[in-house]
Amino acid sequence: MQKIVKSALSFVVFALTFVGSAMGQTQFEQSQARIIEPKQDVFIKPLVAEIVIMNNQVRQDYGPYEFEIQSVETLTFELLENIKTRALYRAMKEANADIIVAATFNARSDEKGKRVMIELSGFPGKYVNFRTASKQDNDYEWITTVYPYTDRINTTGKTKALGN
Repeated sequence: MQKIVKSALSFVVFALTFVGSAMGQTQFEQSQARIIEPKQDVFIKPLVAEIVIMNNQVRQDYGPYEFEIQSVETLTFELLENIKTRALYRAMKEANADIIVAATFNARSDEKGKRVMIELSGFPGKYVNFRTASKQDNDYEWITTVYPYTDRINTTGKTKALGN
């Protein structure tokens, strides 16, 4: 009986020593000040630019761009849209353009279903003549027509849209 008690006691001491060292915290410190900040908001004047179509305003072809996928069976709409966006980015870099206007896409898989090839076509363009929108140029009128929302939601709350 005494042998069993000594064995159990030895086991408990060993376990407590092991657990204590494994759970031992080295160090930690946290400081915090001003938990409640005054409300802040940012107001940005709309920026207007023009698009100039490059390459004599002729539709350009780009690709094919290849992207690896797990399999055709697991290809989702969202994944395909992401792949098309990545192809569009590559085409913009290739054309040294800011935008590809009226882009159209052709997507197909390889024979094994492990790659997607994207070909796209569109008009490469550059943004030019940046300026701040103004009431004198009637920018606010067309901006509110294109973006008819009267209230904008931002991270700090509602902000009134143009012209309101």
